[in-house]
Amino acid sequence: MKIRCKNLWLVIGMVFILSACEKDHIVKDGMKPIYYSFDDFSELRSGAPLPYGELGKIITSGDYIFINEVGKGIHVIDNTNPNNPIKLHFWHIIGNSEFTILQNYLYADNGKHLLVIDISDFANITLEDVIRNQYQPELLELYPEGYSGYFECYDSSKGILKGWEKSELINPYCKTNN
Repeated sequence: MKIRCKNLWLVIGMVFILSACEKDHIVKDGMKPIYYSFDDFSELRSGAPLPYGELGKIITSGDYIFINEVGKGIHVIDNTNPNNPIKLHFWHIIGNSEFTILQNYLYADNGKHLLVIDISDFANITLEDVIRNQYQPELLELYPEGYSGYFECYDSSKGILKGWEKSELINPYCKTNN
């Protein structure tokens, strides 16, 4: 009988311990980030010119001007006639903020890696090499623009922000009141 009582007290004690570990979860509707992997280069391409948005670094090379669109890529402009610059292409390089050009090669970051891109044909750029883990991803406080409510905080260690999607969130602590 003593053994059974001892086992019963052990079981009762375990139940109390396990129930004390349970946490209440608060579930809210909100937005969560969608990520590109730092190793996904499928979006790297030359495309049609795009309207200017959040511009960054500007460099010139020969008769061309190259303007960074922060986090998205590079505008390519023909400046042969400075009175009439012509937008030629937009190079889609997700996560890009820094770049330089040397001869026919563009050296650009994607937030974490250094990409070596052959630009000898502006209309058909190609990835030549990836020098991995050259940059520490920026710690950014990004949130869904024009949205008011709870959202899952962006975590740059998970990848490059692609966009936002509606989701059920557990214990969210990021909130915006736009």
